[in-house]
Amino acid sequence: MTMAGHDRSSLRKVRLYGVLIGLLGLMMLPFYAMFSSTLKPESEIFAAPATLVPSDPSFQAYLQVWTQTDVLLWVGNSFIISVGTVVLTLLLAIPAAYSCARNDFVGKRTFLLSVLVVQMFAPVVLIVGLFDVITQMGLFNTYLAVIVPAAAFTLPFNVWMLYGYFKTIPVALEESARIDGASQVQILTKIVLPLTKPALVASVTYTFLYAWNRLLFVLTFLTDSAKYNIPRGVFSMVGALQTDWRMMLTVSVIGIIPLLILFAFLEEYIVAGMTAGAVKE
Repeated sequence: MTMAGHDRSSLRKVRLYGVLIGLLGLMMLPFYAMFSSTLKPESEIFAAPATLVPSDPSFQAYLQVWTQTDVLLWVGNSFIISVGTVVLTLLLAIPAAYSCARNDFVGKRTFLLSVLVVQMFAPVVLIVGLFDVITQMGLFNTYLAVIVPAAAFTLPFNVWMLYGYFKTIPVALEESARIDGASQVQILTKIVLPLTKPALVASVTYTFLYAWNRLLFVLTFLTDSAKYNIPRGVFSMVGALQTDWRMMLTVSVIGIIPLLILFAFLEEYIVAGMTAGAVKE
């Protein structure tokens, strides 16, 4: 490559990274504005013109949230709902995706497409019917009232993603294990699932995030304030005559922290799992 060609290539990379950094900054601006607002007094939050940097930053709002709200309870409930949704979803998605990947049966394509149909409906469209079902099953005002519908709406994505990943695993590995006397359960748990770790992590992350951010289900199916999650806790802080926006933003920031930690540890697996099965070998 000539010097001129090398310079043009470097210039294109600089422009590309400049655009990407600009887009990243634009996407992160709302999060920065939310965090900086938690450090401002109430009067400065609504000041015009708006300020990006607090004039007198203070963490007083975090101390107030700690002592005046049930933020730890809300975080704990969010974990219970999210983990429960992840467990239920994987218990259903793994056998469904594996069966479709390894077996050809009548109606297989119809089954996969019918599973995908669920993804086409917004939860708010079905909320009245879900309320009747939850009430008749005796699950109203329990964690399962949120976990079961959340698992139902995350199931299509997980089935299709795991199905694509299972298809990439050589059948010869399973046949060798079967010759050695391994049962189908042992093949799935000791050979197939360890090889699908990236896809499983991506499924867990997607399902966890979906369940963590559920407000509609909690708002509809849970009336006990001891079972509120983070979004419902933030919603409960909206007053009829006055709303403490700084406190609401502070709780929102606290609710994001566990998700950031999750992404920091699982980023590599999430990217690998999301792209797995996208290209046919």
